[in-house]
Amino acid sequence: MTKRIIFTLSLFAVIMIAAIAFRSNETTVYSDNVQDNLNNLRRTCGAMEDLEMQYKLDPTYRTRMAEMEKFVEKFAKEHGKRDGERLVITIPVVVHVVWNTPAQNISDDQILSQIDVLNKDFRRLNADTVNTPAPWKSLGADCQIEFKMARRDPNGNPTLGITRTQTSITEFGQSSALKFTASGGRDGWDRDKYLNLWAANLGSQLLGYATFPGGSAALDGVAIGYNYFGTVGTLSPPFNKGRTATHEVGHWLWLYHIWGDDNGSCGGSDLVGDTPNQGAEYYGCPTYPTVDACSPSAPGVMFMNYMDYTDDACMNLFTQGQLVRMNSALGGPRAPIQSSNGHIDISGSPICSFKADSLSIEYNNPVQFSDQSAGIPTGWQWTFAGGSPSTSTSQNPSVTYTTPGLYTVKLRISNSFGADSLTKTSYIRVRGAEMSSFNVLNPPTFTRLGVNSGDTSTVNFSWSKSSTNNTVNYKIKLRKIGGSTDYLFTANSSGVDSVASVRRSLLDSIAVQMGVTGDSVRCTWRAWAYNGIDSLQSVNSLIVSLVRSPIGIQVISSEIPQRFALYNNYPNPFNPVTKINFDIPNISGDKKVQVAVYDVLGNLVELVVNQDLTAGKYSVDWNASNYSSGIYFYRINAGSFTDTRKMILVK
Repeated sequence: MTKRIIFTLSLFAVIMIAAIAFRSNETTVYSDNVQDNLNNLRRTCGAMEDLEMQYKLDPTYRTRMAEMEKFVEKFAKEHGKRDGERLVITIPVVVHVVWNTPAQNISDDQILSQIDVLNKDFRRLNADTVNTPAPWKSLGADCQIEFKMARRDPNGNPTLGITRTQTSITEFGQSSALKFTASGGRDGWDRDKYLNLWAANLGSQLLGYATFPGGSAALDGVAIGYNYFGTVGTLSPPFNKGRTATHEVGHWLWLYHIWGDDNGSCGGSDLVGDTPNQGAEYYGCPTYPTVDACSPSAPGVMFMNYMDYTDDACMNLFTQGQLVRMNSALGGPRAPIQSSNGHIDISGSPICSFKADSLSIEYNNPVQFSDQSAGIPTGWQWTFAGGSPSTSTSQNPSVTYTTPGLYTVKLRISNSFGADSLTKTSYIRVRGAEMSSFNVLNPPTFTRLGVNSGDTSTVNFSWSKSSTNNTVNYKIKLRKIGGSTDYLFTANSSGVDSVASVRRSLLDSIAVQMGVTGDSVRCTWRAWAYNGIDSLQSVNSLIVSLVRSPIGIQVISSEIPQRFALYNNYPNPFNPVTKINFDIPNISGDKKVQVAVYDVLGNLVELVVNQDLTAGKYSVDWNASNYSSGIYFYRINAGSFTDTRKMILVK
């Protein structure tokens, strides 16, 4: 063994020991301050803390950084404007998923969604460039950097560019143990050939951290919380659009925080000429223009820059000056990665992988599938249960789903080295017709519905429509107040009518199952809309009483009254049942009659009668067993006739 090899191994051991020692301090910083409410999260980045750690591990690193800054100055003078002849630089990426719980073992699709974000953000192809304020639009930079998953591993074998390691560590914080297999993490790949990304549980107060150029090779790369990685899967808003990785890879390419990490003194700098001086970091999503003591007039601070601390949805640009600095990293300390072939496919034993251009689509729309397999497969056999076509031998087929639901996709690949297959269960979510909020209408709240085991007449429950699309179906749910059991009824003509007619005899049996107390049982009713996969409940629910005895309204005389009348209830005072009599003469037009009970504050307590009535003398009982003692008023509305009387409940 040569002295050089011995020295290298010794230095690696020193780094390992120091890194693990550093871990104990950093783990305490983050794991002892976990926030339970993710909605209160503010972006946190540990890049500067990582830099200080590396200074401690290697005292010569600070001197090297100073020397490298001289290179940046020279590079900026020679390449102050973007080099139009420069080719797009491709950076091979390996993602090390280090997981303790299944949720932390993020999917391939979540990983690929993050790579897609990096490519859009660094090429300024992100859709939210429209949000860049006018004074800075011309500064927005296409960084001419693209990221591709590794296709060959350090040993020259086919790979998907993803490693997966189960760990006993529940939370890493800013622990360098994440980057060493021996410490419960995963060793990185050669930093001169790959950009190493680690996805793990860093704790709720740390989104990510990155290494700057020129530090320890064993520690080089970017760590990101698994729930801030990508745009699909296990994510925590408002950091669910992949911008944590954009921010941290910016550090990896030699960018500092836009405010210069000077604690608001205005004396620090991010060493970039076209980013405004800024006092401190900004959180959330400020309103443009925002000014501070360092940039007191419009356009103010560039809070939408990827190197600030704002929410993912608020970030949208790197500047031309930041591009020059990133170019200096790729032309200097990170130059070796430009010659890496880690992203170039190599033939070998195939490893199956695929993705869809969208995991959630509306029915009757196509999905574009693309093969992402490693090993250069030469044969493809797709199976699309429920799709059209149901099978395909194309490498990148398009499939249409006509029925809402969750669909499984399977791919088998092969070449001269062998075969591999992958099944993604419930992979494609096909949405039904769009639905909007709607309300239940009838019977109105507090209605008393007379029910009887021998009564085959019906009660109509109705609601406004949630969609004009006839594929949307409706159901109503009855539930006893304080109960947990739902009784479901389907609309008379699903997708067409917003009405369900229910026999009074059926409602009577439901009242018995609910456990009638006295003569009635109070319950809520609510409508639900279904589009084949999703459901949407009505905005409101109403209260109705199923009244078993007596049965609704009683006609007490066949004599046709000459005029409207509302009589005093009896007995009065009462407990708990009282009788209300009223007369209805011959009337034309609207025959709707309502008798309602109100409390002393004028609040509707119960709608005792709510139906069309012919001429006659009527009587209805009101059971107040569910109400407290006090004064109540009952009012009749019939045509143009209105009358109100008082009654007293004494218990």
